[in-house]
Amino acid sequence: MRAIVFQGKFGYLKNKFYKGAVIFCHFEETDRNTTLAKAARKFARLFSSKLILVPFTHLHEKCANKTKAQEMFAEFSKICISLKPNSITVPFGIEKEFFLYAPADDSSIKFMKF
Repeated sequence: MRAIVFQGKFGYLKNKFYKGAVIFCHFEETDRNTTLAKAARKFARLFSSKLILVPFTHLHEKCANKTKAQEMFAEFSKICISLKPNSITVPFGIEKEFFLYAPADDSSIKFMKF
């Protein structure tokens, strides 16, 4: 699993934006449930805000096929929601339009591999 993570806002409907830890999730064929659980626990520890989970296939050339990636995103989301019940999941397979912007002094955009 690979992820781009930042504290900020994300919206997938033009009039609905969520504030929290935005996590762009990329899944690979070799990912296992233990990998997903490890990542979820790390994100739950790192951020006191809600987690905004965004499936995003374009972080690496190696990726799981669509069916497997969708299953892994569902499992990852389930684990995250059990750790942070106020987490938001963006639906799998929708078009995404966004800007990455980190305005605060303590804000940063991180690339993570598990």
